[in-house]
Amino acid sequence: MSTMMEPALQERFEQLKNQWKVQSKYLSNTAQMAMLWSYQQIIGMGAPVLPLILAELLHETDHWFWALEAIAGENPVPAEAAGDVAASADAWLEWGRSKGLLRDNV
Repeated sequence: MSTMMEPALQERFEQLKNQWKVQSKYLSNTAQMAMLWSYQQIIGMGAPVLPLILAELLHETDHWFWALEAIAGENPVPAEAAGDVAASADAWLEWGRSKGLLRDNV
């Protein structure tokens, strides 16, 4: 399996992210958002895309939790924060920092 170079990875992520934002603009159901082809393609990019998703989450709270959990294989969001987008984002950002996947100056 070939490894994408960082600029190519970031470029592909940006393309897919932008497609997803357009496609999900009028959706309110998180499951529908996560089933969009562009979102599924981001998940398919695997662990190398985690820092890019976390950086995106740092700058704009959005529904990245499904992708993060699918790629990371874990969910750091406490049960009492389920459904709270801001608290979920905070939990994932803290997780990313603890794993060395997030620089706050991105």
